[in-house]
Amino acid sequence: MKFLSATPPLFTLDEIEGHARRHFGLEGTITPLYSERDQNSRLRAADGTAFILKIANADEPFDMLDCQIGVLRHIERVAPDIPVPRVRLTVNGEKTVRITAADGRSHDFYVLSYLEGDLAAQVAMDAQTFRRVGAMQARLGLAMRGYFHAAAGNRDLLWDPRMADRYRPYLTFIAEPDQRDLVAAAIDRFVGTVRPQLDTLRAQVIHCDMHEHNLLLGPGRDVAGIIDFGDMLHGPLIFDLAGAVCDFITAPERVEMVLNALTAGYHGVTPLEAAEVDLLYDLVMTRLAITQLINAYRRSETPDVPNYMDVEGFGAADAMQALAALGRARVTAILRKTCGLPQSQPQANEVEELIRRRRKAMGSELYVFYDPPLHLVRGEGVWLHAADGTSYLDCYNNVPIVGHCQPDVVEAIVRQSRLLNTNTRYLGTQVLDYAERLTVLAGGELSVCTFVNSGSEANDIAWRIARAWTGAQGFLTQDFAYHGITEAIDAVSPSANRTGTLARHVRTLMAPDRYRAGPAGQDADFAGTCAADADRAIESLARDGMKPAAVIVDSAFIANGLLEPVPGYVAGVFDRVRRAGGLCIADEVQSGFGRMGQHFWGYQMHGVVPDIITIGKPAGNGHPIGAVITRPEIYDHFIRQSAFFSTFGGNNVSSAAGLAVLDVIENQKLMENAATLGAHVKAGLLALKQRHSLIGDVRVSGLAIGIELVTDRELRTPAAAETKKLVNLLRDHRVLVGSEGVDGNIIKMRPPLVFTRADADFALQALDRAFSALSAA
Repeated sequence: MKFLSATPPLFTLDEIEGHARRHFGLEGTITPLYSERDQNSRLRAADGTAFILKIANADEPFDMLDCQIGVLRHIERVAPDIPVPRVRLTVNGEKTVRITAADGRSHDFYVLSYLEGDLAAQVAMDAQTFRRVGAMQARLGLAMRGYFHAAAGNRDLLWDPRMADRYRPYLTFIAEPDQRDLVAAAIDRFVGTVRPQLDTLRAQVIHCDMHEHNLLLGPGRDVAGIIDFGDMLHGPLIFDLAGAVCDFITAPERVEMVLNALTAGYHGVTPLEAAEVDLLYDLVMTRLAITQLINAYRRSETPDVPNYMDVEGFGAADAMQALAALGRARVTAILRKTCGLPQSQPQANEVEELIRRRRKAMGSELYVFYDPPLHLVRGEGVWLHAADGTSYLDCYNNVPIVGHCQPDVVEAIVRQSRLLNTNTRYLGTQVLDYAERLTVLAGGELSVCTFVNSGSEANDIAWRIARAWTGAQGFLTQDFAYHGITEAIDAVSPSANRTGTLARHVRTLMAPDRYRAGPAGQDADFAGTCAADADRAIESLARDGMKPAAVIVDSAFIANGLLEPVPGYVAGVFDRVRRAGGLCIADEVQSGFGRMGQHFWGYQMHGVVPDIITIGKPAGNGHPIGAVITRPEIYDHFIRQSAFFSTFGGNNVSSAAGLAVLDVIENQKLMENAATLGAHVKAGLLALKQRHSLIGDVRVSGLAIGIELVTDRELRTPAAAETKKLVNLLRDHRVLVGSEGVDGNIIKMRPPLVFTRADADFALQALDRAFSALSAA
């Protein structure tokens, strides 16, 4: 790693001119040229002939210079038409001469012919130009194939991907957490998966440094020169192409074009093997990671030393992000097609093995999304990354409400884990701070919290509290609701019930579904008509000798198809239940925390105040948290009747995670973001509805989004089979959604609240393509 700082020699122009005259018999005008670690100058003689005067870094071993000079003389002999510099010998017939700098250090001085042409960095390069470059790189590789020098196979080169793990200590120089994670993942992937495969690939001495500043173009943008052999090494042949791709994709918009064109040109001269093509994505990602770490190190440690790589966009973070967004699977498929290779599914065996293990260890019912299921290995923000390298826009998971692996939440968990994590039988500030924040958000009389570990537990405790307060046994829920997995709460989760029967004490209420109600859904008193169904349910309980202890409502009616609020409906139900002596539970697991856009809690969209609020999943952004918020007298009555304590509920780490989530929502104004983007998505979906007859209804409340699919708009015939196909088609277009509803014909989208307009547009475009593909099938 001796060239990490890369400080070049500093001879004066007069000194260089004297050495050129004395040792090489050259005189003329000298112009300095940039070099990363050497000192380069151009000498132009009176007759117009020009030469490159090269003074090597004092740390460059002579055998490496001998290797460079040797390969140029080899190329001149075996492929004289390839435009590389020619070696000029000293007046004594030597290849180099030793000169001494003012600081007493010795350097090797040698001279090459100067190649005329325009630096590629100064020329607008199109796909055809890149194909020419790829072809020339392959021709150069063929010319170098018969050359060997021990120095090329025995050196520590900064740009050698095989050194990737040595860069791990420099990850701290990348300030942006998401980018640091991406770079770290690329290095880990290379070390764990790619490097072990390299010994099976073709290997030889390669140039390994083809980029815009080492490439000259002539008239018609033909390749006029390839310069700088200082980074050549003995290694896998595919390193050459990978390095070129890395260094030419200096902007996101160039990624696909450069990848395809360079590979096509290279393959046309030297056909790539399947194993080489399948590793190209990871090799480019590794080179990008290395370049970013070197640039970050130099920015921090040697800020006054010029670094053209950074200035010219080498290793650009946004280019790496664009490549990562394309994903390994898609890139490899593109490159295999370019090279005329059959498409492969390298992860298929791995997925099958995971399925086999899962059936054996976790039961025969897989209960997984998508066909085939995804093997996910990493998440960041709104993106999930699969084992095959494909990145997916997550429009489904409501649990990481502020984004996968949100840095502030992760840091809060880690920081508190290092200090203390114990239960609430000890005094502590975290749980009190969290409880106070939640009750302030609830407002009014809902001023007491108790903590558990999940939404299911929270709903279970809410039910126990309601029974203790009312002395009643009846439980009301929506006709296709979902509220959790405990025995008590499974009873009021009809969407999970496969037996078709209800517990004796449970009654279901009709959902306020305007679309399914047809013309009646537009009646002025539709809310009252639906709410009146609670009278029927309460009377039914009475016939069995029961009164309602509680009604539980998911404010976004997720399982019923993400129904938009019907003003007056929830208020009408709550009023009827309270008059019958019951309590009203707002299940805010999925609808709370600003998801619906207009208010922090979903129930506020309905203009009501519940007696009990329950939260879970998103509260800790994936860390297990559940809470019940209620009035003091209700909770005190409960704990006087039943001792209640949750060992892990409200522990220090969970509370720290919960506080961090609240901070992120507030500081990043994510509730407002949900409202703004919800409106944008709804407009986009309504536009899609005009083009795709499968869309029967669109309902959007912030970032709780439902799209009902029908095969006949007049009859509202549920398109269940088409919905299942569309979910998988969207997966193929790298967007993850779910399905919902009694008939399974509703596309469900609940993206993290850090969703951006660009993310929304990506999802809308994918939906458009998927609907078109479904129609064409």
